[in-house]
Amino acid sequence: MRRETWSFYLFAGVLLLANLACSLPSFGGGSSVEPTPTPPGDSITFTVPAYTVGLQPGDSVPGTRLQYVGRNGDAFDVVIDGLPAVKRTGDSFIWDGILAPGVFANYNLRLATVIFGEMRVAGPVKLTILNPTPVERTDNTPLTAQMAFNNAVISYYVPVGYGIPGTTAVYQGLRDGSGGQQAEFSGLTNYPYIAAGDSLIWQGYLRDNFIVAYNLRALSVGEEGVRFAGTAELFILP
Repeated sequence: MRRETWSFYLFAGVLLLANLACSLPSFGGGSSVEPTPTPPGDSITFTVPAYTVGLQPGDSVPGTRLQYVGRNGDAFDVVIDGLPAVKRTGDSFIWDGILAPGVFANYNLRLATVIFGEMRVAGPVKLTILNPTPVERTDNTPLTAQMAFNNAVISYYVPVGYGIPGTTAVYQGLRDGSGGQQAEFSGLTNYPYIAAGDSLIWQGYLRDNFIVAYNLRALSVGEEGVRFAGTAELFILP
């Protein structure tokens, strides 16, 4: 066999052994190092399953290139991403694009009905926030939002040492108290202990122009992780 071929196989074998060593679990005693927040990912996505808006002739779905022009017999004239179309009740009304800097949206809407000249459109909306950096908002000053979305559906399982996505809260482990076991969280300005069935309210910036307000409840609390479910309100700032 040629010398270059042997060198290739030798290099491949060393690389394989190195990868295996990195992936093997560690054994032995527990570590005294406290868990740290999971590094923020490149994006976080929220789903609003039942977004709805009413449009008068000439109106657009806020922030999008979906425009209602007017009635056309038993159909409707619309403009989608600059292109005219004729739609009927129940037809799709879909658009993808940038709502604001760092905020990408997917609108999967359908024409619902017309009431007193107003065309209703409804369907799920997904918002993807690029490069989120959560910062807790502790003041109660009123928000001036350019766009707002209600009832984004949230379901998170948070392992020990990991953060609740889109927040500063990190699960540090169980704490035994007189009232039973509680999950201890770092990164919160308020009371850091949560028992099964407790609520968790958190509001903060993911970007300078984007705020999320979580209304969560701990469905279960365990040594390995905490399971949350609830909703979120999403605010895009001017």
